[in-house]
Amino acid sequence: IMALALFAGMITEVFFAVFAGDAIQAEEQDVEFQVWFMFWMLPFAVMALALVGDEMSDLVLDAFDRPPLIWTLAMVLAALHQDRKWAPAQQTCKLVDFAVLFLTEGVPLINAVLCCLLGTGFWHGYMQGGLAAAILCTAISFWAKLTICVHDVKHSHAQKALRHIYHVLDKHKMFPGILRYRYDIFRTHFEKVAEPPLGCAGFKLWSRFVRDGWRAFKFLCSGIVPFMRLPESRLVVVTILGWTLTSVLSLRGLPVVLSALAMMLTVAMLSFKMTVQFPSVAGPFYNIVLIFFLCVAMGMEAGTAFSISVQHVTPLMTSPRSGGSGARVAREGQLPSVWLGNSSGIVPYAVCQMEWGSKDALLSCLDLAALSWMAYEPDCNAISGLLGRTFGQLGRPMPRMEQCAKYDALPRYVSFYFPPERTNGIGTRVWALKGTSTWRDIYTDTKLFSTIHVLQVFSSVVPILSLLPLNLVQSIVGAVSLRRGERRLWEDLEKVVREQQAVSKGRERVLLTGHSLGGGIAQIVAARMQLPALVFSSPGIVYSARRFGLSEEQQARHVVVVMPDHDVVPRVDRHAGVVQHIACRGRDGLHASAGSCHSLDKTACELWRVCGDRLGRDFSETCAPYVALSALSAPRVLSEPEAER
Repeated sequence: IMALALFAGMITEVFFAVFAGDAIQAEEQDVEFQVWFMFWMLPFAVMALALVGDEMSDLVLDAFDRPPLIWTLAMVLAALHQDRKWAPAQQTCKLVDFAVLFLTEGVPLINAVLCCLLGTGFWHGYMQGGLAAAILCTAISFWAKLTICVHDVKHSHAQKALRHIYHVLDKHKMFPGILRYRYDIFRTHFEKVAEPPLGCAGFKLWSRFVRDGWRAFKFLCSGIVPFMRLPESRLVVVTILGWTLTSVLSLRGLPVVLSALAMMLTVAMLSFKMTVQFPSVAGPFYNIVLIFFLCVAMGMEAGTAFSISVQHVTPLMTSPRSGGSGARVAREGQLPSVWLGNSSGIVPYAVCQMEWGSKDALLSCLDLAALSWMAYEPDCNAISGLLGRTFGQLGRPMPRMEQCAKYDALPRYVSFYFPPERTNGIGTRVWALKGTSTWRDIYTDTKLFSTIHVLQVFSSVVPILSLLPLNLVQSIVGAVSLRRGERRLWEDLEKVVREQQAVSKGRERVLLTGHSLGGGIAQIVAARMQLPALVFSSPGIVYSARRFGLSEEQQARHVVVVMPDHDVVPRVDRHAGVVQHIACRGRDGLHASAGSCHSLDKTACELWRVCGDRLGRDFSETCAPYVALSALSAPRVLSEPEAER
């Protein structure tokens, strides 16, 4: 199951990486060819995922539905010996018996001993070796199944031999490891016994294996040319050539809907031909995976045909035009323009008491939420106006925006500087990162975290992430190689932050903030540079720590995450730092939807409802759709499950 989840996650990552290809900021000269090749390989990668996934699911069911690995043992014997009337030679059975035992037990133990000698731990090595053994077992099983199908094309009796061998093994419960000891019983179910392989005594065990392996390889190779000469196979060649032409035109402006249709047609034609030619290769799981990826591909390709409209943002809160304290209600039933918090002093959220930045220019969680919100403004010139409406007339120096990246940059960041309130004091610089708001952001976000997310989905069925050591999971996820352009998502920002730090010469405190994807990248940069960060609804980075070049200690010390209830995005991966859970309910007090809970303005309104704003700014216009007046006078106390969590 772990191997199936890992393979599915890696192929899913490649799948989304293709769609995010134009978002990868790389300077390699051959990047266009790489993007084209990945796009051209996409239908074949999806079919490979479906085939391997189908085979892995068969192995999983083999462990539950049948005596362990008997079906696999029968397939290997049938692939090496295609006659149901002749029993496989005793040496062949011994060889297969030994190979299966070595694969299932020897490989994990050897790897465990090596890891123990290297200091990484016995169980870490055993689990890692078990994962490698599962992948090898899947490859062998798939090879055996494909070989049997090719033999059937040649009018052999491999399928009959498979059914007969499996019936004998299952009837007498001959598991891998005991077949050689019960060979006499096994051979009585056949009319004749195959001759033992020729050769010296030391070569007997391997000669038949090499000979049968070479014979299967020749069958596979010799079947390609006759297959291509068949009239019905010419359509496959035309389909592949058509898809090649379509993939080239896709990089030259071909409408994405046509690309999606061509991809679906290519996969459908190749799958249909494969299932007709080799009906036993693809099972139900193959069709399920294939349909899923085709639907996703169609949706993503069609989605890119419709651009996400860029909308200008309004400030989360506005500075007060007149002083006052407590709650002032303009009209009955409306939210007050000023809310300083509940007078009883009950503060359910610890983040309400936290402050960030220099002591001469302190910022609250609401201040950082407002800056993260401003990063969504597409017009850099308009951000200065938002900054003035949010932080102006507060009796302290006016902050200013100093750097602003393009809206479609990855990541899109905005730098704000808050001057100190006293002379010769130390100011605060905030780097706010925009979250997911474009198709490129969506593809990049999914691409970065798809491997661990697929593992978490599988873990909801079988708790593989709970059973495996954390460092092993990090090693597995970290084994997924990142393109140089993807690493620049945080490396370029690190470079800009370091350059600014060199200019300031320690006269300012630096912190990061962001929402969703921006929060995830902010966490990476903050952990790598040992800087504080407050992020909202961002994915975790614990399982992906080794992939991003991080240690768990770096994450735990510097990052605070605000996680609304029912928001699914921050539950991807796992968080190591301080996690502040907050409620997410509608005006009627019922649980809000996952999409609503992920929105930053609703998160800010929940923080304002519970914490209040010590600067007395007006949140009423933003929070009217989310907060009822009665919720201010009677703050909601955490339920017992939320308090325990």
